[in-house]
Amino acid sequence: MSKYLLVDDESDLVIGECKDIIGFLDEHKKIASYIYEITFVSLKFTGNYIQHCLTTKSRMGGMHIHILSKEKEAIGAYFFVPEKPYRFNKEDAAIQERINLKISGGFASPPSIEATAIWKKWGISKPLTINTWVTLTQKQRRGWLEVVRIHSLYNKYKEKSVEDNHFYVDMTNVVDMISFYCALGEAMNGPGGYYGFNLDSLEDCFCGGVGATPPFKLHLLNGEGDFNELKYQETIKSVDMKKLQQIKDMLILKDITIVRDY
Repeated sequence: MSKYLLVDDESDLVIGECKDIIGFLDEHKKIASYIYEITFVSLKFTGNYIQHCLTTKSRMGGMHIHILSKEKEAIGAYFFVPEKPYRFNKEDAAIQERINLKISGGFASPPSIEATAIWKKWGISKPLTINTWVTLTQKQRRGWLEVVRIHSLYNKYKEKSVEDNHFYVDMTNVVDMISFYCALGEAMNGPGGYYGFNLDSLEDCFCGGVGATPPFKLHLLNGEGDFNELKYQETIKSVDMKKLQQIKDMLILKDITIVRDY
């Protein structure tokens, strides 16, 4: 079963699919600054793409490596540019068998080690309940935010109607701004949901495309109606408390009503 789909950036044509990619969601092999070596395992090119390259004299250059679920649904992608673009010849037009292709190049932003473990789990099954991120370390939660951010590009969140503008954040496990964004994403868009990972991206979310846009009411559950009343406040770093306060100030500025629920 193929785990990855390669899509050409320039033509938007499917390059092919492969069963695995060594050096992608496993241990990265860095051969120079920003240059990685990856191997497409059991890669099968599409006839349409080969013919396109032969006709236009194009070479295989920048591509989006799409991660597939077991249902062959694209759940995320990373952009990769070969160091030396691959050129097809006339004999390649008859290629039908799968091949292993080793290639070096650079990622626009390589998948983090923390994100790779999460992608592998999501390839089997995406989260069905909220708070599956709670058992992760702080570094792993950064990986979680990377995954949900990229996945949001493939998951068309529905904007709720004006009448249904109440959202509920479970603050039980909020111990810093990272955990708040994890909880906020799921409050807004369900298990594995995304709604920002810093102030700039949060402001982008308010503009639409990832679910609800202001005005709406944000309920902070479990007695935490104010960030100054967080149950873990004594263990939260002062820098995180300041960032949480910045988040609160932005929410209010953007016409979002924070509701204290006991």
